[in-house]
Amino acid sequence: MKPTLFAAALTALTLTPAAQADPAYGIGLTYTFGAGGGDVAIGARVFSDDTPENGALSLGLDYKINSQSLRPSIGAAWLDRDVYGDLSLGYDFGAQSVDFGLGLGGWSN
Repeated sequence: MKPTLFAAALTALTLTPAAQADPAYGIGLTYTFGAGGGDVAIGARVFSDDTPENGALSLGLDYKINSQSLRPSIGAAWLDRDVYGDLSLGYDFGAQSVDFGLGLGGWSN
């Protein structure tokens, strides 16, 4: 029940900014740390704005490599010309706990 509800909320949040603003999309690596220890994740992001050299909100979904679990996240990002850096707060479905992440990747609109 929880994953279905969360997926529906994430979809609604992802589609709403697309109707109101010019979103950007990214793929990158995230180092997560929190109650479950450190882990590396591969993930995708949707950013609230596509203006280079500017801040944006981010929604993401990561696959944590060591724990083999999914991690939806929300955060703040800095979009450079082709690279982004972000700080995120996520929920690890495998450990059933909240964690933090530092990410770096490429983006495009």
